[in-house]
Amino acid sequence: MKFVLTGIHQDGNIRQYTRQGIGDDRRTRTEFSVAVDLRLFHRHRIPLQEAPLLSCLFLASRAEEQLSSLLASDRDFVFSETAILLHVEQMTRERVATQTDRKPKPFAPSKAPLSPSSPLLIDSQTGSGIGLGSRSGLGLTQ
Repeated sequence: MKFVLTGIHQDGNIRQYTRQGIGDDRRTRTEFSVAVDLRLFHRHRIPLQEAPLLSCLFLASRAEEQLSSLLASDRDFVFSETAILLHVEQMTRERVATQTDRKPKPFAPSKAPLSPSSPLLIDSQTGSGIGLGSRSGLGLTQ
């Protein structure tokens, strides 16, 4: 079953996403709604932009239960704090996995003193200098 977003309604801190479930035969269409408490998203530092996707994933996880056979009164769901905590745990695991896969950049400090051919020369008397991206021959006026 695939889900298409058909509407959004917000009442206070509760945002309700209405989706149409399209069956594998492409003829069966069923309306569903998922209510999300935006305070929970804020409390657990989940970006608000993830709410529509999470509501779709929530319905997709329920698709195994044959959503199309549910009564009309059973097609309204609430995205609970437990589901949000599961999402936060998954995001934390993914973040840790990507951070441990990265190799640290090697740091090799330059032991040679600055030479006249270095990219940045500043005259302490006049405060003018030549650096990368600046134009030589243009003096600073005070």
